[in-house]
Amino acid sequence: MQFSTADMQFMRTAMELAERGQFTVAPNPLVGCVIVSADGRIIGQGWHTAFGQAHAEVEAYQSVSSADQPLLAESTWYVTLEPCNHVGQTPACAALIERIPPKRVVIGIRDSNPAVDGGGTERLRAAGIQVDVGCLEHELAWQNRRFLWNAETKRPWVVLKWAESRDGFMDGRPQQERKPGAGGFPITAETARPLTHTWRALEQGIVVGANTALVDTPQLGVRSIEAPSPRIVLLDPDGLINMEHALIQRNDDLIYVVGPTNSPAKKHSCHWEVKEGLDTLLERLYAEFNLSSLLIEGGATVLNDFLKHDAWNEIKCWRSPAATGGGLPAPSIPDHSLPLPHGIASSGQLGVDAWTNRLHSRHASD
Repeated sequence: MQFSTADMQFMRTAMELAERGQFTVAPNPLVGCVIVSADGRIIGQGWHTAFGQAHAEVEAYQSVSSADQPLLAESTWYVTLEPCNHVGQTPACAALIERIPPKRVVIGIRDSNPAVDGGGTERLRAAGIQVDVGCLEHELAWQNRRFLWNAETKRPWVVLKWAESRDGFMDGRPQQERKPGAGGFPITAETARPLTHTWRALEQGIVVGANTALVDTPQLGVRSIEAPSPRIVLLDPDGLINMEHALIQRNDDLIYVVGPTNSPAKKHSCHWEVKEGLDTLLERLYAEFNLSSLLIEGGATVLNDFLKHDAWNEIKCWRSPAATGGGLPAPSIPDHSLPLPHGIASSGQLGVDAWTNRLHSRHASD
């Protein structure tokens, strides 16, 4: 299908609208919708604002003024993701469009959710509506990479994140000084914090290992921007953490990953053994806690395990201009990693610190 310049412009507007839900819609997809009259004027627009709330098509329809309602019959709807054809937490959007019906619907990408998977498109076509699929499909697939990965693998999208000194260390202290309660060892300057907290807010869960929790007692929340904090996932299969630890006590919804022989008095526990493998852990976190994405924040052992077992999708790394002269070595970014697609910046500078964002080579064709 060949799309016009106007088609792509309107779909890009819908894509920009969809992005407004980046901190609030997961595990649902990001969706935007623009309604355009026959004379090329936008008469309605909307986006999926939050999980469980009205979908983008409903928001766009409700934004159409009473004066413009008669124009709907000859309108074109631009929707970034195929309209749903099933009733879940909200009514089916395909049913709403079918009742109007508009002259044409342009869809960015097909919804790979088995409950939809082409059903919305078929329903609209059966209603006599012209439906064209694939406008900006590659860019929109990237925007909804977490959702599409979930549907394909039944696992969260995994982002590895760390900060390192100019000479490649995550912590400049010798081993004997990295004792329980010692506190964190800052690598980046305060100017890096807003972007770090944005990275956290983009994912549903933030993972930390038991040793890092014991030594650093990190907060792991979002404080520098207005966005919800991700849910903390504490990896402690060997039972190293006391239930009175501050990280557990101050986070009621913390997911505590423990060995099968441990029975912590914690509501949200997940039993897992290291020998089961990271794939099993990821599948369990997705199936039991509906976590569509994870930010792996520490420590070095956990990060290196995810790298070793190829259980990652993206890497986000800070590099400080200062050297520590030794300490805890940082992981290495794999040589097969790729820059981000579609001209999106894969590196930058914030204050004195530089950041890098890389993608796993398995996504080269996305």
